[in-house]
Amino acid sequence: MEEQATSNYEFSTKDFVNSFIRVAKTVLFTPGNFYQHMPTTGGYTLPMIFLLVCLGVSGVLSAIMARGDVLLFFKIIIAGVIFSFIGAAILHLVAQQFFEGKGAYEGVYRVVAYAGVVGLFSWIPVVGLFAGLYGLYLQIVGLEKVHQITPGQAVVTVLITLAVYLIMALVVGVPSFGIRF
Repeated sequence: MEEQATSNYEFSTKDFVNSFIRVAKTVLFTPGNFYQHMPTTGGYTLPMIFLLVCLGVSGVLSAIMARGDVLLFFKIIIAGVIFSFIGAAILHLVAQQFFEGKGAYEGVYRVVAYAGVVGLFSWIPVVGLFAGLYGLYLQIVGLEKVHQITPGQAVVTVLITLAVYLIMALVVGVPSFGIRF
């Protein structure tokens, strides 16, 4: 019984498709429950594979929507992985420095990686905007659990991180990587 319950809160490559679907549904429909039971340790590999699948789906469908722009597929994958680590680092630092968050970076990375489930919908025009907003909500819920901070503190943490991203985009000129709004 415990093994089944655990599989809803951690992606497993042993039962790749069923595990992916189970975890994706749990994150999307019961994020508080998911993040409450999600292991905060155990390595980066499984959450990263989960994220890569989500990015891969988004990349393929975005490339098709962009009339076969194969380069877009690679941009989405590479940017998604890079920004997952950077975003987790910023979220972690803000939560710890401003709100005395108690979690570890690995737990925050797992929050970000599993919140990447919204990538399954980000390629759809207009829906992508709402998927992105829901992804921020998923990160807020996850940060509350991992760092043991209040919902308000988690919102501020995510907003500060978003502001840092926007400043980076203005300074560096980061493109949208095919994310449709």
